[in-house]
Amino acid sequence: MTASTLSLSELAAYYSLGAVAGAVLLVIALHRLEPEFDPSWRMLSEYSLGKYGVLMRIAFIVGGTGIAACGAALWPPAGILAAGLPVVALGPIGAAFVDTDPITTPRPELTNRSKIHAGLGSLFILGFPVAATCAGIGAAMNSPAGQALAWAAIIPWAGLIWFLGATFRLGQPDAVGKPEVRIGWPNRISMLAYLAWVALAGGLTLLQAL
Repeated sequence: MTASTLSLSELAAYYSLGAVAGAVLLVIALHRLEPEFDPSWRMLSEYSLGKYGVLMRIAFIVGGTGIAACGAALWPPAGILAAGLPVVALGPIGAAFVDTDPITTPRPELTNRSKIHAGLGSLFILGFPVAATCAGIGAAMNSPAGQALAWAAIIPWAGLIWFLGATFRLGQPDAVGKPEVRIGWPNRISMLAYLAWVALAGGLTLLQAL
């Protein structure tokens, strides 16, 4: 199979796999390059505030476009049910251009920029498990491998539930980020769970084509 014979779905699947790998590698690098953001309680978005913040912005764009490409890859088996993936991908893509405030900022002092960032983050964090479930169900209707993808949607749901549980204390009116509110790892692991589902979708798309 040559590049000229690859379908749009296959090209999108290859891109999504590469984008997921690239985004993960960039975030791993930022853990070393910006150690001032303790991963146990600081959010991923805060890496954009550091000296190497451009790498976090690139990770947002690469990861977001990879998720959108995943929707294109799943369009043949899932149809309109895959449309939610490019919609929720607008969250990380938009977040690349709108920085957050530090998590230590008291709620009354949050900037409008940070509120927009939070809205974009909510679109992705809350919307991705729904979009993945819909795409998996759509794929399962038309492809044997789609059944595995539908069941795998449990993974992003588990990541979301863990993250929401960890953020409960931050939902209180006077709450600000602090070391004892260990939201950092749930934030990172939930994002990894989301991207793992995207990688699985891309891989299954290519296996079906072989």
